Amino acid sequence: MAGLRLPIESHVLQAFVSEAIKPLIPGVMTFGAGHFYVSQSDKGGLVFGGDIDGYNSYAQRGNLPVVEDVCEGGMALIPMIGRVRLLRQWGGIMDMSMDGTPIIDKSPVDGLYINAGWCYGGFKATPGSGFVFAHLLARDQSHKEAALFRLDRFQRGAMIDEKGQGAQPNLH
Repeated sequence: MAGLRLPIESHVLQAFVSEAIKPLIPGVMTFGAGHFYVSQSDKGGLVFGGDIDGYNSYAQRGNLPVVEDVCEGGMALIPMIGRVRLLRQWGGIMDMSMDGTPIIDKSPVDGLYINAGWCYGGFKATPGSGFVFAHLLARDQSHKEAALFRLDRFQRGAMIDEKGQGAQPNLH
């Protein structure tokens, strides 16, 4: 609506919750070889997920191949959960930047600021991103810790290459 073209794609990331079971997982477990994560809620359900769907979408539902892939990752990591029943599943929209790193910057539109493109990690970085975004809003200039996250990095060819993945699903 502001007339901006951003280097961001939208993908669906699915999450799942199982029936409640006795305490099994004391923290968060991840399985990098299969891109799977799991934790246990206070009510006993296993909360887990994995890869994004392999195509751009604004739908809030996932597809069966990703459900199968996530469940296979869970079984590879914790075979004993094979008999646990799934209660619900949902899909959320992930704004994926082209280099896998967020954009925290003022836009070319006066008074419009951008804090987007967080890919998978936004919720984990909320305290830090809130601090540097508040600095940007208050002073109209990037905080030194967020200076690399400017929007113009894509035009300058200065992408942040932490892992070489962004919105391209085959790189996850």
